Amino acid sequence: MTIREACSIFLTEEARIRNLPQGTIQGYETVLRSLSRWAAEKGLSALEDLDENAVRAWVANWTCRPSTARKRLTQLKALFRFTHDRGCDTRLLLATLRPPRNEARPTLPLEVAEVRALLAASNQQPKEHALILLMRYSGLAIGDAVTLKRASIADTELTLRRAKSGELVTVDLPDAVVSAMASIPAPSPDYFWWSGRGKPVTSAKYWRSRLGIVADRAGVAGFRPHRLRATFAVSLLAQGVAIEDVSALLGHSSIQTTERYYAPWNARRRERLRRTWTDEAPGVPPGAAFPDSPHGNDPRPCRPPGSPSRVSGQGIDTHAATLQDTLRILRCRCRSMSRAAPRRA
Repeated sequence: MTIREACSIFLTEEARIRNLPQGTIQGYETVLRSLSRWAAEKGLSALEDLDENAVRAWVANWTCRPSTARKRLTQLKALFRFTHDRGCDTRLLLATLRPPRNEARPTLPLEVAEVRALLAASNQQPKEHALILLMRYSGLAIGDAVTLKRASIADTELTLRRAKSGELVTVDLPDAVVSAMASIPAPSPDYFWWSGRGKPVTSAKYWRSRLGIVADRAGVAGFRPHRLRATFAVSLLAQGVAIEDVSALLGHSSIQTTERYYAPWNARRRERLRRTWTDEAPGVPPGAAFPDSPHGNDPRPCRPPGSPSRVSGQGIDTHAATLQDTLRILRCRCRSMSRAAPRRA
């Protein structure tokens, strides 16, 4: 089997059997096209010509970010696993593809002032204005937002199935958001922003650029539409909504995905940890249990006055290090207790 044949059959099977979203298929097409082009330059045609050294050399020349490299390697592993299941000896290539360390930081939410600036800057653009409101108060990704069907909204309740994860999402929207969406001129009787004729990914790209223009005019630095989704999630967690509920509202297929991006803002978890430390020494005056801490009985790590936390405020005092440092202390105590406990005969 040649490399081009393997890539073509793999894409056909993935698209037909697994019914993957178009955006995911395009990601596979990009990395497999790159593989085929590189193999042709090196004079490699058969799949058996690929060895560990050749693949490592190709991967080493990538200039993309670690997060993008991890995604590409996952896609390549899917190809080699597919070919291995069909009798090709690509098992060693699976072991060769080791992902780089992912140093990507979570998307930070917008400040309240930044959201207001975006709304003010788009006040004369009803479509952009309504899209910003929808993404801020529904948590939809831009691809789901711009292809939203009118039938997906009944009164103030939004119901749709996410394109990326396939999870069902139900969110109750504020009246102001529904009113803003109802007032925009529609390109189609079925959709709010999409005509229904082109590709959804093209529509998402167009509206992403439109919101970027609004952000530039509003003076919001580092804006990405996904920050509106992060603002929705963080605002709920800061108000004490359980992270399991936030995960369902975001349409994540696993709560681990929600934890990966939004655990630092989990107010319920921080409160449980604070109660754990307070209950350990009941009746102790504030500051006595942690005399060196400027936070009293709050077990946050001591920092010099004015020093920034690990995740910058963005209008929210997140203290991202609190959870990790407190869990580390609790683990050490558990290990000490287990070593000190008498063994059973």
